[in-house]
Amino acid sequence: MKKTASRQADVAKAAGVSQSTVSMVMNGTADLGRISAGTQRRVLDAARRLQYAPAGQRRAVARTTPHLLGVHTFEPIFPTSSRDYYFEFLRGIEEQAAAEGCNLVLFTAAPDESGVRRIFADDTNGLRQASGSLLLGHHADREDLARLAYEGYPFVYVGHREVPGASISYVGGDYRTATGEIVDDLVALGHRTFAYLGEHSRDEPQEDRWTGFAGALQRYDLPVPSPVFEQPSGLTTGWLDRALAAGTTAILVESVNLLRVLAAMLNLRGLSVPGDLSVVLLVDDETEVGSLPWAMLRVPRNAMGRRAVRLLTSMLTEPDGDYERQILLPCEHTLEGTVGPSPR
Repeated sequence: MKKTASRQADVAKAAGVSQSTVSMVMNGTADLGRISAGTQRRVLDAARRLQYAPAGQRRAVARTTPHLLGVHTFEPIFPTSSRDYYFEFLRGIEEQAAAEGCNLVLFTAAPDESGVRRIFADDTNGLRQASGSLLLGHHADREDLARLAYEGYPFVYVGHREVPGASISYVGGDYRTATGEIVDDLVALGHRTFAYLGEHSRDEPQEDRWTGFAGALQRYDLPVPSPVFEQPSGLTTGWLDRALAAGTTAILVESVNLLRVLAAMLNLRGLSVPGDLSVVLLVDDETEVGSLPWAMLRVPRNAMGRRAVRLLTSMLTEPDGDYERQILLPCEHTLEGTVGPSPR
């Protein structure tokens, strides 16, 4: 007797969710519905157990050969542990590739004299073996991105990146809105004077955070502080002393390395968090800094990886389709641990 193929309704029942949730998870739009990573994983596990074939996988079966998707990083992130910042990006990519019925290949390259792992070597595109590619990395090589766009090679950048003279496809986090919402919550707690510690090297994700922060303060007609975009080694207690003298009660910090230095300076001055000062880290990172659970912005890394795969497969199967190609996903945040009411 021929076995009946599993349906979406079967997956929904097995996972204990609605059918619409299954649909959103399997088509890569769960992030827009704010479906948690745990629920998404439960749906994917149920789909595997039931051997449910989503639309993307059925399209792959119809093809003679499944699409081969490349994954290239501008930084050395392979292999990685579950605590690594890039782990959830890669897991999301792998999960959605499986849902789409696509194969994956990981690309890497020796770094050039500036330490960047370039895509083009000796005028050859190293990604050409793949039908299309997903690109990762904190600091991308803009010349490579511009050239890929000029040559018409299908790719999606995982993260917000703009390239002068070219319109590239990307899936990033909406850090501008998220940082503004953090300021909203801090103002509601009575904070009126802020300081901002940013990374020395500025790309779109860093600038989006700063823009969201400054824009929110302007909405409240509060003073916008001069940002400090500095290497951790360049921070001094003099900066902290000046910030405190100006009445600062809340500090937003873009990176864990900057947070480490700030925490050391606060300890040196005998200041408590959040008793004397509230601190928010504008990225989620498993790296431990002291004994506190830090208030932080949560980057939707798994969702970004999954949505990037979904976008890339759409570009390969419907290159002229009418769909969004520059996507910013909503972020969440928590103020638990290192944020309290303004002490002034």
